Amino acid sequence: MASAGSDPAAPVWETGLWQDTERVPDSLAATLQGRDGFAEVAALLARPGTRRVIVSGSGASYYVALAMWLASLQAADPLAEVVPVPAGLLARNAFKWQPGDVLLAVSSSGEARDLIEATESELLPRPFAAITANPEGSVPRSAGARAVTAVIQQAAITHTQAFCAAVAASLGILAIATHDRKLDRALGNLPGDCQQSITRTRRWAPSALAALTTPPAAAVFGTGPAWAGALEGALLLKEVARIPAEGSETREAATTVMTGLLPRHLAVSLATADDPLAEEAELVCRSIPCQLLRVPGGDVADRRLAAVGTFAPLVAIAIHLALRAGWDADDPDWYSRYERTARRS
Repeated sequence: MASAGSDPAAPVWETGLWQDTERVPDSLAATLQGRDGFAEVAALLARPGTRRVIVSGSGASYYVALAMWLASLQAADPLAEVVPVPAGLLARNAFKWQPGDVLLAVSSSGEARDLIEATESELLPRPFAAITANPEGSVPRSAGARAVTAVIQQAAITHTQAFCAAVAASLGILAIATHDRKLDRALGNLPGDCQQSITRTRRWAPSALAALTTPPAAAVFGTGPAWAGALEGALLLKEVARIPAEGSETREAATTVMTGLLPRHLAVSLATADDPLAEEAELVCRSIPCQLLRVPGGDVADRRLAAVGTFAPLVAIAIHLALRAGWDADDPDWYSRYERTARRS
């Protein structure tokens, strides 16, 4: 390993957060090979009479819901309408359920307060399904079907394997429910694609991060399914580097988000293969001119998997900026406040 003096990315690789990221391919392989509960959840979602699949979670789990919805738009044999809803809207009966609705709750811990409140409500259509890394959690214990993801290790507070495995599980369930063999094959290749993204990130990061100055704000953008990855990238910048950031769909970035970008700001492009919209948005960013990074990994074979393909470089950027500012990338000081509001006391 290069010394910190010769390689600005060297300290990144030493953090627990990056080491968690290095094990994401193992987590994906275990999740996708086991497919624990995938068929049961798919059967529940696709049962006769289902009109809407309400996919819900908080934070990164909500971005999993968005990834599933965006992928469902390309389904040749569509599932009932997939509707991503933030878990906070389901809590305390703030959401109006309709006949034919079924809930797919996404919670790695199984203890998300808003989802617990939602699943305890008498108004919730039952049975519901869950995706979780903790099948003994409060939410999956009361579910009619549950898909279980594998988290191999978690040395840092910020989720890595849990997010990527939940994306893979949601799309695996979608592939079963919609008989999508192309998506199923792409998921089979995902652990290897993710490993390739990690390898490319290690090659890309030294020069990319060396040229980066600490931005006062950032925007991350992606086209189609990469939008979910952009939202996760912005969350990583906020959680880890403590930099205000916005995740955006590419055209929104080019026409709206760009109005707030200034020369010292950072724009991160999650360009997918053959993505003219991303190229156009990048031209807008260069004209400001703000700092612009195009990360590797967006050119996965199936762009529905872009949120996982671009994850490693986004983690590397967030860690680098955190360390430069003196923040603890593994154990941020906001965590106790998060626990008090996100979990049921």
